Amino acid sequence: MDDLEFRRRLFADPNDEQLALEAKNDPEKQRLVDEAQDFDTMLSGAFNVPVPSDLQAKLLAQVEEEPVAKATAKVVNIAWHKRFSVPIASAASVVMAVLVYFSSAVHAPLHAGEHALEHVYYEESALRLSKEVTLQVVNEKLAMLGGKLESMPGKVTYATFCNFKGQRSLHLIFQSAHGPMTVFIVPSDSNDYREGESHFKDGRFAGSINKGKYADTILVANVGTPIEKYQGEVNNSLRWL
Repeated sequence: MDDLEFRRRLFADPNDEQLALEAKNDPEKQRLVDEAQDFDTMLSGAFNVPVPSDLQAKLLAQVEEEPVAKATAKVVNIAWHKRFSVPIASAASVVMAVLVYFSSAVHAPLHAGEHALEHVYYEESALRLSKEVTLQVVNEKLAMLGGKLESMPGKVTYATFCNFKGQRSLHLIFQSAHGPMTVFIVPSDSNDYREGESHFKDGRFAGSINKGKYADTILVANVGTPIEKYQGEVNNSLRWL
């Protein structure tokens, strides 16, 4: 299965046995499986809030100690669940965090540059990979988008499909004299993600977007890197079948 299908199935079921076999000989896929399973375990634990064994006795004792009218008033003013607000609040916080994450990841109106930065930070561990991915492997993936690269301005160490604002795209990382550089090749089938400036940056990374007829190439690198130089080399090497 391709990387996009692998991720979709992993998000649906982190404990899928077929995915575990698929990731057995692929360190990057194994990392994704481990992260998804850890998160699933944490979420399950947050929902698994045990009921105190003496809860029933405490409630009965309170009712017996006070007059019926007062007890009724207490029920109105002091809900029993407030006595156990810490674990319930913790579970609620985790649920809220999950909802915020997925709503922001899917619905937030990020411009292309902002989304590229967010994507780089999310896959930050990939910047530290050093094993070379051959140009042949890169082009086998790129051919599925209708393209081909004649060369790359550095050793490619990461090549996978990704979802770039709803577009199935190719996510590459190559090593330059200025450190690892990220390249997104995003087919221009839709204009939904094309809003924003062609140059962007934050305190750590800077990026450039070249909008093409068949696809946009988005480069992200350390601040101070001559991105335009590398942008030109990548664009000049890109061919469409």
